Amino acid sequence: MKSSSLFPSLLTLILGLALGYGLALTIRPAPPATINDSMEPESIEAQTSPASTQDPESATTENTRDPSSHGSDLASLNLEQIKARIATLAGSPATRETDRTLQKYVERWAQLDPAGASAYAAQAVAQGSPESLLNAALKIWANTSPKAASDWAAQLTSQELRESSIRQIYQTWSKTDPASAARNILSLPPGSARETAVATVGGNYAKANLPQALSWATGLQGAMRERAVQNVLEQWTRNDPMAAAKWLLQQPAQIQWAAVSKVAQDWTRRDPMTALAYATSMSGPSAGSAMVSGPVQRRFLESALGTLIGSDPRAAAAWLSTQTGSTYFANSAGSVAGRWASFDPVQAASWSQQITDPKIRDNAISSVAGSWGRSDPSSAAAWLGTLTDPSIRNTATAAYSRSITPYDPATAAQWAMSITDPKLQKAAVQDVVKNWKRYDPAAAANFLKSYNP
Repeated sequence: MKSSSLFPSLLTLILGLALGYGLALTIRPAPPATINDSMEPESIEAQTSPASTQDPESATTENTRDPSSHGSDLASLNLEQIKARIATLAGSPATRETDRTLQKYVERWAQLDPAGASAYAAQAVAQGSPESLLNAALKIWANTSPKAASDWAAQLTSQELRESSIRQIYQTWSKTDPASAARNILSLPPGSARETAVATVGGNYAKANLPQALSWATGLQGAMRERAVQNVLEQWTRNDPMAAAKWLLQQPAQIQWAAVSKVAQDWTRRDPMTALAYATSMSGPSAGSAMVSGPVQRRFLESALGTLIGSDPRAAAAWLSTQTGSTYFANSAGSVAGRWASFDPVQAASWSQQITDPKIRDNAISSVAGSWGRSDPSSAAAWLGTLTDPSIRNTATAAYSRSITPYDPATAAQWAMSITDPKLQKAAVQDVVKNWKRYDPAAAANFLKSYNP
C-alpha cells in the first residue's frame, strides 16, 4: 500500500479517546484500548500541534530516532508507555525512519496486547501506513495464540486486509504446527478466507510431513482440494518432480485433471527437457508410468511446452526441431514465433521464414507481424518493406494491419489495401472496417465509399 499517511489521523485518535475504545474502524469485534487512556485530547494536541513551543526540527529528530534511544530499553516499556510513545509520533513526516520506529513500538505492543496492537495496525494500514505494520503485529500474535489471531482476522470487513492478515497468520502458524493450522481452516468463514489459508498452508505442511499433507489435501472438497493439492505438489515437485508426477497418476481422474497442469509447469520451470521427455514418453511401455495417452497426458504436455515457450521460446524452437518435438511443431510454431517476437522480432521473423511448410510458416509469420506491430509498429512496417516473397509479405501485412487497427484504423486500412492477393485483401479490409466501426463509424463509412477492390 502507498504510504500516504503514517499514522491514524489526530481526529480518529481523539474520537477513540472520547468513546473509550480502540482505533479499528474496519474491525467488527470490539476494538482495543486507545493509544493512551490517561491522555486527554488537549494533551495529545499539545504534543502534536505545529504551534508547540518545541523546535519542529528537534521534535522530528526526537520522535523518529530508533526506539531504543527513547530513554529506557524498549523491552522494559509497559503498555501505557508504548501507547504514549506512539501518540508522540502523530504528525511526524512520512519517512522510512518513522515507519521503522512505529513498527518497533507496535511489535512491543503486540508482545503485551496482540489484539490491541493488531487493531491499531489495521486502522493505520487502512489510512495509508505500510502493510508490514500489521504483518509485524500478526506474526507475533500467531506465534503465541494463532487461533485467536485467525478468529480476529476472519472478522475484518476489508477483504484486502482480511486476506493479507489470514495469509500472514497461517504462514507463521504452519511453519511451527502445520497440522493444527490445516485443521483450523474449516473454522474460517467459507470463501476467500479459507482459500487464502489453504494456499498458504500447503507448502509448509508438505515440508514438514509430506504424507500427512497429501492426506489432508485430498480429503478436502471442491476448489479447496484443488488449491491444496496444487500447493502440496508444488513443494514436492521442487525436490522430486518425477515422484510427484507418478503419485498424481495414481489419484482419481478429477484430481489428476485439476493438478496435472501445475505439476507440468513447475517441473518445466525446474528442468524443462526432463519434463518434456516424461510428457512425450508417458504413453510408451518404457515410461514406468500409469498414465496412458489421453486427455491428462495431452494436458501435461501442453502445459509443459507452453511454459517453455513462455520462458524460453528459443529453447522451445530447438526442441520442436528434434525428432520427438517435431510431432508437435505444427501446432506450436505460431506460439513460439509470437512469444519470440515479443523480445527479439528480427530473430523470430528469420526463424519463421525458414519454415518449409507454407501453412505453418504463414501462421508463424502472422504471429511475428502481429506481435511486432503491437510493440513497435514503425520497425515492423520497415520489416514489411524488406519482404520480397509476395505470399509471405501478404500474410505479414494482413496480420500487421489487424494489430494496429485499434489505435490507427486509417493506416491499417491502407496497409490492408496494399495486399496483392484479392481474396486476402478483401478479408483484411473487412477485418479493419469491422473494428473501425466500433470506434468511428462515420470514418469507416467514408473509407468504404472510396474503397475499390
